[in-house]
Amino acid sequence: MTPNKLILNILFGFLLIASAQAFIEIILVTYMHYGLNNDFREIHFKYYSLIVGVVLALSLAILVVELFVKKNRSKDFSLPKHSKLWFVVFITVLIFIPVVNRISNQKFMSMYNDYELTRYLSNRNVNEIFENVDLSVLISKWVLIVALFISAAYYYKKGIK
Repeated sequence: MTPNKLILNILFGFLLIASAQAFIEIILVTYMHYGLNNDFREIHFKYYSLIVGVVLALSLAILVVELFVKKNRSKDFSLPKHSKLWFVVFITVLIFIPVVNRISNQKFMSMYNDYELTRYLSNRNVNEIFENVDLSVLISKWVLIVALFISAAYYYKKGIK
């Protein structure tokens, strides 16, 4: 493998993992705001967001393995077909996450203008809800990285034989 291909493969892998993590974060933040607007209890944020995050991470890992690893049968790993399109998709997702966070923060602050939601939020431990969702994001990111690492090690070992 030439040094240029190696650098492109590393960049592609970094963008793939970063955009997958950003996608998981977008889904979990959206779930949190949906739950806050629909009077979810703390159990939804404590356990269900963790389950959703881990399932998303494992699903994305399986999708990545199916799309990029199994389709490539050559001994010398190369970028997938339409790699320019994938680069654009990954960069778009990474650019989209700060926009979602900004909208999320504005949406949360506007919730206090509604009396019913203010009463609901005053009965909930909002800091614990945010901590649970952040923990779910962190755990799902590590599950994604570990799942991709295990699958890469498996296919590397399989390629050596």
